[in-house]
Amino acid sequence: MSRRLFIGAAAALAVPALHAQARVERLAAGVRLAPWQGLDFDGRPVSVPAADKPTVVNFWATWCPPCRAEMPLLQQMAEFYGDRLVFQAVNFKERAVAVQRYLRESSWSIPVVLDPMGAGAQAWGVQVFPTTFGFDGHGHPRWRVIGEYDWSSPQAGRLVESLWR
Repeated sequence: MSRRLFIGAAAALAVPALHAQARVERLAAGVRLAPWQGLDFDGRPVSVPAADKPTVVNFWATWCPPCRAEMPLLQQMAEFYGDRLVFQAVNFKERAVAVQRYLRESSWSIPVVLDPMGAGAQAWGVQVFPTTFGFDGHGHPRWRVIGEYDWSSPQAGRLVESLWR
């Protein structure tokens, strides 16, 4: 009992701790992430990242609890910065109708871009959900956040505002 119980308890305690940790990475000046085309809900192409304005691109999925947990904070961030910041919530490999149903139930108004084949996530090396990228107004990637992040924190504000510097 003691060894097996200890290992099980340690694993149970470690999973939430790992889940709660986000990794913030500043990207070097020479790093390039090729723009790609996602789709809106009508099947029209959408450029990711948006051109000529600081942009936050968040890769998420409806089946991802950390994605769902941070989305209300991303919604608040998008509302706070308004027209000064473009926000793109890129849904990973889900059918448009399922995403629309989920958005209606959650009452989010964040602009969603569909990545139905996962091509954008693959091109940018996304392996963990959520993963969020920040781009300056010239389309250069400045940072990446891997995992669930507290977007209401002062650190998040500084991170987003670095897109204007």
